[in-house]
Amino acid sequence: MTIIDIVVISLAFSAQGDDVIGDVRFTIQQDAGTRTLTIPSRASTSRRIRPDALLIGEAIRELRRLPEVRSGEVRLRFAKGLTPFQDQTRVA
Repeated sequence: MTIIDIVVISLAFSAQGDDVIGDVRFTIQQDAGTRTLTIPSRASTSRRIRPDALLIGEAIRELRRLPEVRSGEVRLRFAKGLTPFQDQTRVA
């Protein structure tokens, strides 16, 4: 299972402002072809990490919980050149 693209398709903050909520869409290449998977995510906000990076991190954590990944039957990989956290910056 190779992740070839990651897009945060919605991003919002909770009413209290302490959580970021959104959907992360993965484009995944497998032996059977390409598919998209959208994962709803929620993470606590951080003063040091961008909200989109928080959502992507949480969504990747959820991907790792898929039965085929968890069992070791399928390995989760990123496409060459895809670095989802490369541009991670601190938020003032």
